[in-house]
Amino acid sequence: MFPYLDDAICRGLDPELFYAESGAAIMKAKSLCAACPVREKCLEWAIKREEFGVWGGTTARERAAIRRERGLRLVPAGVA
Repeated sequence: MFPYLDDAICRGLDPELFYAESGAAIMKAKSLCAACPVREKCLEWAIKREEFGVWGGTTARERAAIRRERGLRLVPAGVA
């Protein structure tokens, strides 16, 4: 689980908003992330751990590109 959730704008919102597949819904999720005080921490956490959804203002595809650029792989679930 994301360790900075208490300070995140998305806290208490429907998580489905961040797992949408339509362009408009993805843009809405990204706009919420843009104003979030923990966006950068969220992004760094998600680059390593989240395969799906919008996290830190990025889509799964965008994070996959960042992982490739940095030579990173996803950390398996349950590994710190």
